[in-house]
Amino acid sequence: MLQDKPVRRPTPIQSANPRLFAEFVHQPEDIREIQKLRYDVFCEEYNVKLPTSTYWKGHPVDADEIDDGCLHLVVRDGRTREAVGYTRVLTREQADRLGTFYSAHEFDIDSVLALEGRIMEIGRTCIHPDYRNGATIAVLWSRIARFMQENNYQYLFGCASISLADGGAAFSGIMPDLRKNYMSEPDLRVHPRLPLKTQLQADETKPHLPPLLKAYMKMGARVCGEACWDPEFNVADVLVVLNLEDVTNRYAKRFLKAS
Repeated sequence: MLQDKPVRRPTPIQSANPRLFAEFVHQPEDIREIQKLRYDVFCEEYNVKLPTSTYWKGHPVDADEIDDGCLHLVVRDGRTREAVGYTRVLTREQADRLGTFYSAHEFDIDSVLALEGRIMEIGRTCIHPDYRNGATIAVLWSRIARFMQENNYQYLFGCASISLADGGAAFSGIMPDLRKNYMSEPDLRVHPRLPLKTQLQADETKPHLPPLLKAYMKMGARVCGEACWDPEFNVADVLVVLNLEDVTNRYAKRFLKAS
């Protein structure tokens, strides 16, 4: 098994928009704040009530056993210091300590683990509803890209979700497009542990890709097979992999250029 080299200490990065900046946080209070953001966003986004046994200042939070082994990347509004965007980073070395990647709960990811080159997973990505104007995700991607460059990561992977709150209509419309235009090579395919077996009625109009999945596809990522049903969030998850060597388009290069 490939072992990670030591990871360089993350540092804050300022965006072109002075209102927003990204930083890795480590203090328990900061992590609780983003776990509350996750809970609020996911409950609103997927119309579910997540089970929780953890609270912060009286509010339920989204916390799991993976959190303690991850790096937590936050986008903040520079005027208020409020957390408005988030993703968590799990490197190969950290996953070896934990004994798993999060994606392995939903997929057999042996094909991803066999890649030649350093790999890292991102997950639980979310943006505050008031900040979904493109700038926040741009700051987030810029900091992820810088982290990958600083630490010589070649591959990024993770789950991207499609809500099933509409009964699966959007999912049924999106998947044929993913299969036709964005599927990985066969040797990188993964297998869902809980595949979606129900035949769902597609939306009559072509549905829009969810923002995170759309960003992945614009960056040049590939979908590594069929979707897994996540009953807790009531979503269909697809596993995506981004190889930095495959990034060629202008959308991606503005995030991947050296800081």
